[in-house]
Amino acid sequence: MLCEFAHSFPIHLANLLERDRHLTRNFREETGTDALMMGLVPLEPFGIHVDFPDEAVTGADMDWIYAAPHEISGGSYLRLLIQAKRAKEQRLKDGSSYWYYDHLDHGDPKGSQAQTLVSYAATSPDGMATLPLYIFYHPKSALQPAARYRPPVEGVNLTFACDVAAVVADGCGREQKRVGFWRDGFLSLPDLLCWPLIDPLVPPSPPSPGATEFLSARGLEATYYAGAAFHPDLIAERLNSAREESDPASDIDGDLTIARPGQGIPDEITRAIDGKVTKEDRKRLKRPRVVLSTRLTRDDPRFGLARERARRPRRDRR
Repeated sequence: MLCEFAHSFPIHLANLLERDRHLTRNFREETGTDALMMGLVPLEPFGIHVDFPDEAVTGADMDWIYAAPHEISGGSYLRLLIQAKRAKEQRLKDGSSYWYYDHLDHGDPKGSQAQTLVSYAATSPDGMATLPLYIFYHPKSALQPAARYRPPVEGVNLTFACDVAAVVADGCGREQKRVGFWRDGFLSLPDLLCWPLIDPLVPPSPPSPGATEFLSARGLEATYYAGAAFHPDLIAERLNSAREESDPASDIDGDLTIARPGQGIPDEITRAIDGKVTKEDRKRLKRPRVVLSTRLTRDDPRFGLARERARRPRRDRR
């Protein structure tokens, strides 16, 4: 169900954004972020917890925190700080058009928003090691299928904020804002959400009286949900692999590891996992937050299989 959502949501969002194509006012990035967050809310049984701040906020649009609370030393986590941008169409005199991110170099001076995002993440805000990303939302007319080694342009794609900051420093031209300029390094929503499911090692707790039951050959059986392998180590390995793949100079530039899990899950994240977010926790939220937790640990006999299944297929660059 998680992977199905990751594959189906981008086209649904693309269709939604397409509706304003010929209007004078466009849906903003907040539309895509709100729709994505709302779509994740029903997935709580798989270990996904969504929280919104009490007040409207600006800046980076989302926190995604992958957590393995049962690891030793207080658990491990990987935090993603995600800034959203929406693609816009530019029509030319000859009738053709192209898509670009109009406000990619937003800020005063130009490009300062991206640099601030990267610099802020580097400070380990809230005491948490943080990796900044950009998430791009595309209307249906901007979509492109995968071509040779190039990934598809989907309703939702992502890239590394450090790459954006390097390009837009002091402002950038229209060519550097085009969707095609960033396409080779695109990640997809399935890169963040498609993970193997794991059955509990112990029988699940008895269902509540109002739980759904399934009719099987053995009679009525209670519903239970398998957890997902949202282990921070596996997330980091997938992101680092994508980073290496997107940079042709990686063989000579050395280590491109930029995603590193942290140790010791903060108490407020533990409360979110346990469904015990307090009013004070919510007041302190700076932006919408998604916490994706797993029961999987490194010493679980299934960890190796989960790692093998979670590896991101490499694109043929020939």
